[in-house]
Amino acid sequence: MTQAVVVVVAFAIAGYLAHVSIGRLNEQAARDRVRGEAASLEDEFALRGGAHLPHTVAKRSRQRRGFEYRLVGHDGQLKAGVLPAASGDYGWASLRAPVGGASERFLVFSERLPDGSVLSTGEALAPGDAQMAAVNWTLLACGTLGVIFCFGVSYLFTRRDWLRIAAVAQAAHAVSAGQLDVRVPLQPGAPRDDMDEMAQTFNTMLDRIGDLLRQVRQVSTDIAHDLRTPLTRLRQKIERLALEARADPALLAAVRGLDGDVGEILRTFDAMLQLSEIESTGLDDRARPVAINDLAEIAGRVADAFRPDIEESGRTLAVRTEPVLVRGDGRLLAQAMANLLENALRHTPQGASIQVRVAAGDGRAVLVVQDDGPGIPAAEAAAVLKPFVRLEPSRRMPGSGLGLSIVAAVAARHRAQLSLEDATPGLRVRLAFAAEGGASSAPGSRAVQSRAAVAA
Repeated sequence: MTQAVVVVVAFAIAGYLAHVSIGRLNEQAARDRVRGEAASLEDEFALRGGAHLPHTVAKRSRQRRGFEYRLVGHDGQLKAGVLPAASGDYGWASLRAPVGGASERFLVFSERLPDGSVLSTGEALAPGDAQMAAVNWTLLACGTLGVIFCFGVSYLFTRRDWLRIAAVAQAAHAVSAGQLDVRVPLQPGAPRDDMDEMAQTFNTMLDRIGDLLRQVRQVSTDIAHDLRTPLTRLRQKIERLALEARADPALLAAVRGLDGDVGEILRTFDAMLQLSEIESTGLDDRARPVAINDLAEIAGRVADAFRPDIEESGRTLAVRTEPVLVRGDGRLLAQAMANLLENALRHTPQGASIQVRVAAGDGRAVLVVQDDGPGIPAAEAAAVLKPFVRLEPSRRMPGSGLGLSIVAAVAARHRAQLSLEDATPGLRVRLAFAAEGGASSAPGSRAVQSRAAVAA
């Protein structure tokens, strides 16, 4: 935009300077012609005298050579010509005079003759004005064409760079969305220009970031693996200790509490390993076959597995699905569904209602898990998707803060859109997948409601 303004201003300045220069040249040429005509009349006066000069002025006025005159005698009487009196007695002046029924602008030179009379000689400026108008239009046309030409050439030379900058911006947006495998394409061949150097630097930075993330993920995985084995042995020892402590109820309760703590630690490590596994590979990995699954069947199967625990806790579960096919890892889709139900079971009070819905529309397969519990504040919706983030600062409730992180990782791997919404009251988690060939051919829809809900 700045370059465009500079080009337009440059052409405007050049046009103005050309206009002023041409105007001055035309005025100087007109002055020379008027002065030459006045000198010719002076010679006529010197040869034939003042008495013959009015006839000469009248004759030249009839010749229509572009000049007009005014001859005033020494007594102040007009003797010949049609020019009006100038504002000054002598010298140059610009005035308008009626010629042929129209008023025209004249450049007039007035002088006093030896006999006391005053002679004014003027030339019409209309032809010069017409020439100046033509010049102005020519300058405007040339300036417009020049600007268009400059913009066209600039577009042709910079269009490729714009596209390459757009590719860098697109890659940056993809990386910010979590797609660390994206790279900016480089121009084939040599030599490479500045854009290639910028793209190469950007790609190198992404490679380094990817390496660092893989190192961090590997360290976390190694720690989880290394600690899981001694913790498993510790749990086995605790189980043997529980058998020996059956005679002492207080000691047995303490041992069982310790076993529960170790089990929670093992579940946390399992979740860390699972999250690392999900994030380590992507859905576009061609080395792994990706199956087509019925999302409704997966949701129903997981809901049936959780139904006893949900109903035993005094909550209700309602499931309504319609068959729809999605491409992805059925095991991970089931894990995401299980994490959502476990999250709803853990964070809702007794008597709460949990709903599971699967629907198809607009080429999307949508899985919704909704409850009427306390929900999640809108300001915390993005934070709870990060690992180990929990809304309970005291962390007294069991859990590792990895459940929704695993759901987010599964969604990212399947290029699904994950959103946490306010159900007023409660939380609505929506996962939107790309449907594979629309809804499945299985007729009807699955509508299952828990026995407790029916009784209510």
